[in-house]
Amino acid sequence: MSTPRERIEHAALVAAAWIMARLPFGTLRPLATALGSLVYGLDPRGRAVAHENIEAAFPGKYSPAQKIRIARGSYITFARTMFELFWAPNLNEKFFEEHVIFEGWDGDYVRKDPSRPAIYACFHYGNFEWLALAGSYTISPGPVIAQRFKNSLIGPVFDRLRASTGNQVIPQERAMIRMLKYLKGGGKFGMLCDLNLDPREGSVLVECFGGLLASVTQTHAALAQRTGAAIVPVACLPGPNRKYRIVHYPPIECPPEADPAAIVQRCWNALESAVHAHPECWLWAYKHWRFKPEANNARYPSYANRSKRFDKLVRKRIAPPPAEPPADPQSAA
Repeated sequence: MSTPRERIEHAALVAAAWIMARLPFGTLRPLATALGSLVYGLDPRGRAVAHENIEAAFPGKYSPAQKIRIARGSYITFARTMFELFWAPNLNEKFFEEHVIFEGWDGDYVRKDPSRPAIYACFHYGNFEWLALAGSYTISPGPVIAQRFKNSLIGPVFDRLRASTGNQVIPQERAMIRMLKYLKGGGKFGMLCDLNLDPREGSVLVECFGGLLASVTQTHAALAQRTGAAIVPVACLPGPNRKYRIVHYPPIECPPEADPAAIVQRCWNALESAVHAHPECWLWAYKHWRFKPEANNARYPSYANRSKRFDKLVRKRIAPPPAEPPADPQSAA
């Protein structure tokens, strides 16, 4: 049973989506700039997290004024992404051709092969919502895992918007099995890979921004290794003339014998390069480093905590591989 507050939130979201879909596309960016700047000013907790994250990732690189610009830009980018998702019922293939510059396609050999499965991995960066929406036309329609919200009334609204260009929204229940079967059939789909996970959730460590360790998902690596899929890092960056650049980085092959952590690291490195190029496009108000190691942790934000499970991952990461057992001379003879 929904509460009055949940029904009000749902009604407000439906109204916002209805209004945004009927506005000229050119009005969305100035509206996002105004709302993003307003929320940045009214959100002291998120603003503090954003500033700490920026300093942790780029220690001493940016002045206080520059950090404000980057953090405010992050709020604006996210607001624009949501507004343009609300506008999604108007999207079509011709619109993407006029408003998006596609780069790196020549190197994305799996896109051209309808029988080759692929996972398109991205960050919460730029207009990440458009990656799946545009991919329905440029690659193929694919599954989108339904997002869970505390307010269950909100989920179906986002599901409809994310399916606007032909993608299919699937429930989270048994989603891994569904994705596994989909990939084995040669399917292609996208997923976000920068969420910070508790080490107990089967995560792996990546080294990011020159020394920070983050506990992130290895789902894309595990699925790719089981199905023969390639992982293609992809990002939506600002482009000239108020357009977007959707960049496909070189595909990463994922043989079954490879270390999943190494695959995840390669994918992270490719996408982190986009953050260095346009730091204002990443979601800095998110707690990217909730855990910190026992040693060398001075760079970590104040919200980061110690965790025995995290320390175990750190020790596993730095431990040398086990030595090969000596050959049995009798069997060799």
